[in-house]
Amino acid sequence: MKPITSAENAGFKRWLRLAEVPREVRQQRRTLAEGLHLAQAIHAARHPVEAVVLRRGATRVDVRQWVETFSTAGAAAFELSASLFDRLSPVEHGCGLLLVIPLPDTGASVGGDRMFLDGVQDPGNAGALLRVAAAADVPTVLAAPGTVGLWSPKVLRGAQGAHFRLHVREDVATTDLRASYPMPWFGTVAHAGTPLWSAQLTADAVGFMIGGEGAGLSPAAMSACDARVTIPLASGVESLNVAAAAAICLFERRRQVEVLRRGSTNHA
Repeated sequence: MKPITSAENAGFKRWLRLAEVPREVRQQRRTLAEGLHLAQAIHAARHPVEAVVLRRGATRVDVRQWVETFSTAGAAAFELSASLFDRLSPVEHGCGLLLVIPLPDTGASVGGDRMFLDGVQDPGNAGALLRVAAAADVPTVLAAPGTVGLWSPKVLRGAQGAHFRLHVREDVATTDLRASYPMPWFGTVAHAGTPLWSAQLTADAVGFMIGGEGAGLSPAAMSACDARVTIPLASGVESLNVAAAAAICLFERRRQVEVLRRGSTNHA
């Protein structure tokens, strides 16, 4: 394991740009994954690991086991002084393990439902949205330009491994969405949409457009959707957190499909 103690080290400077400058993730085509949960998800997905970065003084047995696992598989191993490691880590009190991983190729599109993020800015919300998509069996998450980088270290941390269960595609122009993904698209709006429970969500595949915090869907997204849906809220409640709203929409879709499937089975 190679020790790094200077902030002038070329490798450290590259990693620091990944941690601090969002566009560097896209330019370098790699990112930083922090923690044991992500290590497990990356290993389970057989995703390549370029380097293992350990915080000096990290003595947990499970951390050391992951260092050995990835090193044995060919990843370079580095030990950083505590002060340098803490500049890279997206959390204050992590376990002391970072992985440098390449971004996957976008690859061919997959079938199934889709979720389109239109200007979501908060990394924590974006990570939670990816977790919701994976949990609801929505295999594809698309993002419009102006959305936070979905492979940034903070989003990766927030998604807790969901990236490796999803097809993630960024910089998808709203104007190209319908041509590239022909299916009914439902725009989520806080007010004046069709009540979610009344919307017909039983097509073979559907898409949900999720707007940014505060601003909601852009005019371009509003014009591109087939219908707008609203979650009925208690009187006096203005809105829900964007990830909570998305979860309700995606699982209502699953509920309606399950009801339809059971009805078809009962009449067979």
